[in-house]
Amino acid sequence: MRWISLPGWEALLFGVIIAVVGGLLLGGIFVLSGVYNVGATVRHFDATNALIRLTLRRSVETHSFGVGEPPDLSEEALARLGGRHFALGCAPCHASPAATQNPVAAEMYPAPPPLSRAVEHWETKELFWIVDNGLKFTGMPAWPGRERVEEVWALVAFLERLPEMDAETYAEMTGLDTQEIAGATRLEFGQDLETADVTAMCDTCHGAPGAAPVHPLAAPLSGQKPDYMERALVEYSQNRRQSGIMETVASELGEGQMEALARRYAERESEPILSPGALDPEAVRRGQTIALRGAPEGNVPACLSCHSTATSGQFPRLDGLPAEYIATQLSLFSSGVRSGTVYADIMAPVADRLSQQQIEDVAAYFASLGTSGGAAETSAREAAR
Repeated sequence: MRWISLPGWEALLFGVIIAVVGGLLLGGIFVLSGVYNVGATVRHFDATNALIRLTLRRSVETHSFGVGEPPDLSEEALARLGGRHFALGCAPCHASPAATQNPVAAEMYPAPPPLSRAVEHWETKELFWIVDNGLKFTGMPAWPGRERVEEVWALVAFLERLPEMDAETYAEMTGLDTQEIAGATRLEFGQDLETADVTAMCDTCHGAPGAAPVHPLAAPLSGQKPDYMERALVEYSQNRRQSGIMETVASELGEGQMEALARRYAERESEPILSPGALDPEAVRRGQTIALRGAPEGNVPACLSCHSTATSGQFPRLDGLPAEYIATQLSLFSSGVRSGTVYADIMAPVADRLSQQQIEDVAAYFASLGTSGGAAETSAREAAR
């Protein structure tokens, strides 16, 4: 028997092909045999762990290059807004300064790490990318409200303060007392509305009589139309309106609880939340013109033709809402983030025809009205003369 003699490069190529085919065959036999134990009780080899960590870090570093510049993360109110979500959405898995890790989460592999030292391991934009996109094979989900970057930054602002917090500071930042946090990291929404006191939980973000909302992105709810509020909760719960914070809460509410919650807030007496000097008078004047008469040159109707107390209960009142909240919602309509409902189809074309300056002006005007509704109704009557 004679061996076939091959030139050096051909022999090398033949050897590589044999090695690859052999490796694939052995790999296929290994996978199909079921010998490998995928149970969470069996840890990876050290070499495998090292490779996974390296891949993870390099992936996050690379993909976070595309993250835009953060807002002012030193803003205390923004961190408090993020803290409210952390207490309900993050602490059950990641623990907190006031509560230990859920024992079920602790048995995950890999187990969710404590976040009190996250800022020591990740840059600010990297934290944002992880919160926004989640991580494969770790149980870390992507942010539920896609494109709601302002909410993600709120949580990052909180995470950057977390290393310095003790239990008392944490309770104060999240709006929950230490006893509540130690006993349960989330509200038992399934209980009766009165005993669970869902309203008190919502108040930590949206404010209460005598207390302003934690941040302008959390709109005050007192005196708002109940039909609109109930519809908003339904849309959040069905992922038709995007908000990583509100979807988490609304998805736990039953239909009867949504209706009762909306009615309770509607019956509350609204009150002013801004001082007269907090807004630019010229912006307020320009916004008033659009609110009362529209912007004919841009085919924009008057805002108050829909958004007053005399119109359909499905159209929210805007008087007294924070300027930042109104401007953000108009931008979400314009960009298509708020596009999953019939009413969004009505509002999106209008918002798209507004310039950024007009958006800011309209927001300033409605924010200047307080929350009693009287100024808005007076303005509407004057426009009708």
